[in-house]
Amino acid sequence: MRLFIVENRIGLVKLLVVGHITIDHIISPTLDLVSLGGPPSYAGLMAKRLGADVDAATKVGLDFPEHYTLFLTRYINILKPAVSQKKPTTRFQIQQYSSGRRLKLISRCEDIEEDQIQTKNYDVCILNPVAGEVSKEVAAVARSIAKYLFLDPQGFLRRFDSQGFCTLSDMDKELLREVDVLKVDYEEMRSLTRLSDPKQALNELHNLGPEVVILTSHSGYVTLSTGKKIYRIPIPTVNVIGEMTGAGDILAGAFAVSFIQNMDLLRAICVGVSAATLAIRGVGISKIPTREEVSELAERILSGVESC
Repeated sequence: MRLFIVENRIGLVKLLVVGHITIDHIISPTLDLVSLGGPPSYAGLMAKRLGADVDAATKVGLDFPEHYTLFLTRYINILKPAVSQKKPTTRFQIQQYSSGRRLKLISRCEDIEEDQIQTKNYDVCILNPVAGEVSKEVAAVARSIAKYLFLDPQGFLRRFDSQGFCTLSDMDKELLREVDVLKVDYEEMRSLTRLSDPKQALNELHNLGPEVVILTSHSGYVTLSTGKKIYRIPIPTVNVIGEMTGAGDILAGAFAVSFIQNMDLLRAICVGVSAATLAIRGVGISKIPTREEVSELAERILSGVESC
């Protein structure tokens, strides 16, 4: 079992994020904000803050603001060619409600290209499309150049109607065969398995390929399943000052870096839950917490983990 082989790690964690950088218009009863977004921004910057060397395979349009480019390239390496001459940057309108959110695709950039990914020495790849911008071929390249593959399947599951509104459907499950860690929420779990019972669904997801499955939730606890054991990771109660956009990506970035640094799944998921919990205090890209904050809260979370 690949995930439980302990290796001596020297130097920085080398991490690749594959997915579109986005511009998000976030609307809630108390907020109207246009923000930099997408997995390379949230997962990439969180990983960088925890000590990783981060590359991003992504695409933006000619409309992408220069100040966003200057900000991102201070921290992560955006692999070329990243600028589309044909299509605008991927943009979402995200309507936040107390019971959830509604996602509307405003524009979509072109697909990520295979030749953007040339380095072959990544410790981990976070494969996280947002709107179907990753082909089978790019996914295969991502698998081949990293020791571990972490998948958030949201962009493979999303379908957008003629007005841009999002629903979830199924995906090509062959992609799951080479995945080491899969992160899903309850809706994504049901879309992939057609099952509502978490234990049955987790077993089915393991049968599809992933050794480790993370089942997220906005309240209560996050579930970590190894196929042999299931753990409940408590989510600390905090005041939700900001909004939830990007919290899952932040969890992914924090988990991936901690796992490579320590080869400890339980500690890694506690670090991920800590980072995501702290993130909801802020808005937009400013929500990414500090390394010290994440570490302190992760220790508290770790002490409350239960196996079931």
